[in-house]
Amino acid sequence: MSKEVSVNLFDVEWSEDRFQQLSVTLDEYAALPLNERWRDDIRLERVELHQSQGQNVYLLDFSKRRDVGPGRLGHVAPIAAIRLAQDEDFGEETAAMYVPARRWLLVLHNQSGVGPSRMMSYFNALDPGVANRHFDYAARPRLDPGAQQRFGGMRAISTVSVTATLDALAAAQAGTGTSLAEATRSVGAKRVKVELLANEAYGRGDRLANGPTRNFIRGLLRQDPAEVTHLEVKGEVDGRDQLIDLIEHKVRRKYSANELVVVHHRYTLESRWNLLLRTHRHWLANL
Repeated sequence: MSKEVSVNLFDVEWSEDRFQQLSVTLDEYAALPLNERWRDDIRLERVELHQSQGQNVYLLDFSKRRDVGPGRLGHVAPIAAIRLAQDEDFGEETAAMYVPARRWLLVLHNQSGVGPSRMMSYFNALDPGVANRHFDYAARPRLDPGAQQRFGGMRAISTVSVTATLDALAAAQAGTGTSLAEATRSVGAKRVKVELLANEAYGRGDRLANGPTRNFIRGLLRQDPAEVTHLEVKGEVDGRDQLIDLIEHKVRRKYSANELVVVHHRYTLESRWNLLLRTHRHWLANL
């Protein structure tokens, strides 16, 4: 079975009090030299404005610095080091596309690369140290229309079941997630599987606090796909209890990795961007 790659769809949001169109921020990053684009271990390598289906789109390519990388493996020779210059490191690449007219962010998933939450943090830090130039972008995964309607219409949430890393729980920016992360980090856990239950065993009718619970769920949905691997919500929809698997219902499109072109042991930028453009055309016609 061939390896698969996936393109995931996110809606970009921002606060009106810390407002700048993301397209303007991308233009500003594009004007910076590469050495001024670093934010921690992330750099926006390429920013190109294209036309797709009559819309302006920004094609993006991120790099993430890795201190430790792979070895060089020969067919009959033992594995050996890959020599790098003193100012070089290994780098992971992640391709993405921003569609200003829809506020869509399409991300070609790379588990070791830059996820949507890190991209948003990167965009927010356009001018480090300048308070009025620190923005508030966030990426919310798009759910398929049926799941979005059922979740939005869920009057009473009684159960939330989640499996996530401690960092994802803490980054969810809700008191529940932060508390869970703090309570379990000291024992050395890397991931947590937990259920929040409103009812006693075999009971029903009680509900979790709606506002904090939805904030907790939304915060988890914003995390990178590898960080939150399970998220189910149970509650009342149209007078009946329903269970919604929010991870399963994220809008994504899968392709065979064979559709990406490999040159010098790397997927080419052109083939990665072409996959994003194909997906954009498909979603414009079907969403």
